[in-house]
Amino acid sequence: MSDQGNVLTRAGFPTRASTMFSALTLAATGLFSAPTPVAHAQDVDLVCTTTFQFNFTPPLDFNTVDADTVATIASCNSPNGSQPQLQSAQVNGTPGAKADGCAPAPLHLGGEATFEWNTGRTSEITFVVSTDPTSGDLGLSASIDSGVMAGDTITATPVIVTQDGLCGAGGVQSFTANTAALTFTG
Repeated sequence: MSDQGNVLTRAGFPTRASTMFSALTLAATGLFSAPTPVAHAQDVDLVCTTTFQFNFTPPLDFNTVDADTVATIASCNSPNGSQPQLQSAQVNGTPGAKADGCAPAPLHLGGEATFEWNTGRTSEITFVVSTDPTSGDLGLSASIDSGVMAGDTITATPVIVTQDGLCGAGGVQSFTANTAALTFTG
């Protein structure tokens, strides 16, 4: 290309500067291009609905209390075909779960539970439920520590359906929540 045809040279940029500018433009194009999508996304092993209840002792009222957990998992579907036999489960919390804050918000719950699947097998989980948007744990998240689907993560966005008691008026004794999709990802 002649200096006469190069816009940068005509504008007073020396040939060397225009070559460097072109190289930087190409480098910047590479830096700001869209990332290549990941070819191997995590597989969804199971999707279920659930209803769960937390009972608090003493009542939850911007304090830290014991939280007893009971849940039912139903209507399970295995999108990747890895767990077609798992259809439902009963969930029982392990003593030692704790809750702090208040319901419906800002609430933070954490503990362990056991899933007793319709097949007779079990999964041991560690869970966190949070309604505090500043916590970074908004919703329900869990990891399966042992048993069926060990290593999977569980996520959901629960919606509180009923609540027994109010913060500032004796505290919350319990609440029940539902999720439209409890997702198990491996």
